[in-house]
Amino acid sequence: MFDRGTVLLTAVMLFCSCVFAGAEVFPSAETDGLTASAAAAEIPGIDVSKYQEEIDWNEVAQSGVKFAILRCCKVIRAYDDWELDPRFEENYAGAKAAGLAVGCYMYTDAATSAEFTEDVKYMLGFLKDKSFEFPVFLDMESASRQEHLSPKLFMPALTVGLEAIEDAGHTAGVYSSSAFFSECIDREALREAGYPIWEANYFNSVNGLPSTAGHDLSSQATIWQYSGCGRCSGIRTTVDRNVCYTYQYFSHLITLEEGELPSGTLDAGSDFNLTGTVRGGTVIRNITGSIYRAGEIDSPLQTVTVFPHAKEYTIAGFFTKKLTIAGLTPGDYVMKLTAVDASGQDVDVAESEFTVAGDAVAVMQTDPQPSIDPSVQTSMTASAVRPDRSSVTKKKAGFGIRFTNWFYRHMPIRKFLSKCVNAGIKLSLERTPLFRIVRRASNRLEIGYFAAAMRLLLAE
Repeated sequence: MFDRGTVLLTAVMLFCSCVFAGAEVFPSAETDGLTASAAAAEIPGIDVSKYQEEIDWNEVAQSGVKFAILRCCKVIRAYDDWELDPRFEENYAGAKAAGLAVGCYMYTDAATSAEFTEDVKYMLGFLKDKSFEFPVFLDMESASRQEHLSPKLFMPALTVGLEAIEDAGHTAGVYSSSAFFSECIDREALREAGYPIWEANYFNSVNGLPSTAGHDLSSQATIWQYSGCGRCSGIRTTVDRNVCYTYQYFSHLITLEEGELPSGTLDAGSDFNLTGTVRGGTVIRNITGSIYRAGEIDSPLQTVTVFPHAKEYTIAGFFTKKLTIAGLTPGDYVMKLTAVDASGQDVDVAESEFTVAGDAVAVMQTDPQPSIDPSVQTSMTASAVRPDRSSVTKKKAGFGIRFTNWFYRHMPIRKFLSKCVNAGIKLSLERTPLFRIVRRASNRLEIGYFAAAMRLLLAE
């Protein structure tokens, strides 16, 4: 048996460990100035909910904390408990105003694809008109509804929820304990798919550690929650403490890789095959390409916008068809790629100057309004390629050419597929397999019609 002095001393030590856990400063985050770095960082942050009560966010920011992950809502089906965190709106406004990088999470005990879909839809209703530097996490800790599920059963359902978050333009991530990750979540599958992992691990200590020295989860997690009862200036209660191992949520870096923009001098009437992949550290909400006359960057001659809602986008198809060099008259030009990341930040991706030389017989596109198509899909109208019937005679165009043109123009299935594509875009079905099949078929028929019309014009 322990004497009373030993018991009292032990109690005091445990109390001090809990009170001062998480109060340390991480020099690496301060000295690097939160700039991009290949080395693992240790950037300090917190996560909060209604239990932290009223928070002085300016004082939190001055304490050295660089990010805050806010509880948005919870869904506990076991108790039919659906709740928006009563301090979410207040915490979002305060953390943003204090200049912190902000993320959020939803606690959910969903166990099936349908439940994850329903829960994410519930959360997204509270995220309208909001942007986040850090991911939007799904917090899973339910012993009664999730813990007994194997990764083979649980991961397909979880993936449905994560994809729904990214389809809304946010970076999606997963939060849970080390034990949970080892039992029902396939950590490697998440890492391969690029989903950030936020892991709670207190290393069997009593409510957290006084420091993170000697421990490192950077090889297996993006963010480590190392204490459940830390302290932070500006917060009267205890608070969860975290470290983030990457600067990607602060850099707003989006790059063009394995590609190039037009440069140097190009002959009039020639074209340039725009290629490459645009990649970001978080989900890219949209990408805009524009061509300007040199010195007139407020008035784009050609512009196109696509909405990837993904971390990368390969330039092809619709994007390249809307940015063409062949239609430009001689002169100096600038091509720019810009993007908007998950936090709503405008990012300059790439820029290039080029010159068109020689004679050009082309029509300049002067409409400065963007060509916007969220499905990265375009369709040609019949009026754009239909020749003037008065200028075409039976003597100048053979029967085969005229019949082919008539056949494509009046083909019912071509018009039907075109209507289906337009309906799919309005119903936001762009990511479904059936829509992609219909779009591909419609494109091929439109190309056939365009080719038939060109043959008729050439035979004139």
